[in-house]
Amino acid sequence: MGSSDRIELSVDSGTWDPMDEDMVSIDPIEFHSEEEPYRDRINSYQRKTGLTEAVQTGIGQLNGIPIAIGVMDFQFMGGSMGSVVGEKITRLIEYAANRSLPVIMVCASGGARMQEGSLSLMQMAKISSALYDYQFNKKLFYVSILTSPTTGGVTASFGMLGDIIIAEPNAYIAFAGKRVIEQTLNKTVPDGSQAAEYLFHKGLFDPIVPRNPLKGSGYDRFDRKEGIVCIFRWGFPGINRRIFLRFLMREIQSIRMEVKEGLYPRRVLYMEIRGQGAIPLTRTDENLTPREIEQKAAELAYFFARAN
Repeated sequence: MGSSDRIELSVDSGTWDPMDEDMVSIDPIEFHSEEEPYRDRINSYQRKTGLTEAVQTGIGQLNGIPIAIGVMDFQFMGGSMGSVVGEKITRLIEYAANRSLPVIMVCASGGARMQEGSLSLMQMAKISSALYDYQFNKKLFYVSILTSPTTGGVTASFGMLGDIIIAEPNAYIAFAGKRVIEQTLNKTVPDGSQAAEYLFHKGLFDPIVPRNPLKGSGYDRFDRKEGIVCIFRWGFPGINRRIFLRFLMREIQSIRMEVKEGLYPRRVLYMEIRGQGAIPLTRTDENLTPREIEQKAAELAYFFARAN
């Protein structure tokens, strides 16, 4: 999926306001290649994609909440991170820090751009430094979304620094690629060991969320290995717009349904927590049929029974 399609999917219609669209790469180290010169390659990708660089950044709204969002585009030189990509992302983070906006970065990259040498590697530290101020000094919220592929310097920096790190199903996520590792170390990399599902079970990120529901109002995480349930929701705009709840599975007493039909139907799934009452599991963006909510309740009850 290209960055423009991703923005259309993620941001409320009519709210997208791009930043730094005119910022373009030059040839800072006068990179020489037997193939296409670097400047010509940049021009070629600009014509092919209609973009000026491998990332689009800007301000928009997500379910009515103002956000700062950056979306990388693998179709532009493999989403490689050069000086302009690093500068645009850094400016986005600094802008969001000054206005107390949440930041969302959608990663899709082969890593640092070799045609810019060490200048491209510097972007890892520059972005990470901006995020440190944003997250730890300003106490603001950063979400990283890892799509396929997310590798190299992006994985080694801002891709893995999110307060919440989300991966898409079957995404290829790595630092060094399979072929590079095998050729360098002369060792075989097991198939699937750099896939999102395998890495999720190793604790590398939080949920795996399919592309279409990503714009929803939150997610639930059920971790049988750790014996915990995490519930994340976007609340109303303001200082407490993030809602994050964490419970031990042994504290869950039951799963309860509330189904009311009529002019204003209500179909809600609750989790009864010892000493804390009922916690709704159904998100506001979910329109479940009675059959679907019954099936979901049965699956959760079975899951918790096995976990305990």
